Amino acid sequence: MLSSQGLFRSVTLSLSIAVLSWVGSGSLRLMAMQPHHGTQFKIPTTTQDPGAPIGRREGGSSRGKNIFALCTSVEEVASQQCATARLTALVPETTDTKQVWGLTTADHPEFLFYLSKFRNPSDPAITHLPIEFVLQDENDQYIYKASFVLPLTEGGIIRIPVPATSTPLNVGQRYTWTLYTRFHPDETNFVHGTIYRTQLTAQRQQQLDTATPLQRLDIALQEGLWFDALSTLVDLQRANPKDLKLRNQWASLLHDINLNELAAEPMLSCCTPEPHVSLK
Repeated sequence: MLSSQGLFRSVTLSLSIAVLSWVGSGSLRLMAMQPHHGTQFKIPTTTQDPGAPIGRREGGSSRGKNIFALCTSVEEVASQQCATARLTALVPETTDTKQVWGLTTADHPEFLFYLSKFRNPSDPAITHLPIEFVLQDENDQYIYKASFVLPLTEGGIIRIPVPATSTPLNVGQRYTWTLYTRFHPDETNFVHGTIYRTQLTAQRQQQLDTATPLQRLDIALQEGLWFDALSTLVDLQRANPKDLKLRNQWASLLHDINLNELAAEPMLSCCTPEPHVSLK
């Protein structure tokens, strides 16, 4: 796990803490925040949500192995003291209780994950990775649940959108998401976190509704809307693949949450649901 101090090593300007306040009605409100000097994203340090579960940004296995200890030999695979690939959720992680969370205004948000190339020296031909993604409400009811098979011939980032046919997220409620995969037949790797749908002021929402994609990105960054900012920036880069400024913004955004080593990773095509795939 990355050190908590590492999250703020790029901060050279003073900034206020970005927090969520859990109000009696169950709604969420943002406290006063100063923009970060890099991408203007307001880095969260705590949710102030006592019911939020502890998250996992790096895909440790069900046996608790460290994802950064990647297997390099057949012997290490056999000893089960390493991971055969890396799984990472592209989401901020708090510095206090290691909660993994972010805000969105979307009723059907999308999630991004990094998966490294499968590294099992005992069977290097295995490239089709089973994946299961679930999104649940506070009562553990499924909002969305889907299984996929990812042809993983190279490492990269995948996007998993919640389809419009699913139940929309409600404003002011906590939802939990989990992505499972299996890099090795005997262990399940997973990442886990929370997402909150928030509501902008009427004036800010009007600005967002009439904004260009670049302006929408700026608003998302300024309002601390992690999932909105990430999706908007990926869309902008896809439409303008040679835009150096967008590329630098992407690198800066990942640097802000201490995942700068993933900035150069490609986007992978994913994912078509496979209803017959099961990780059980």
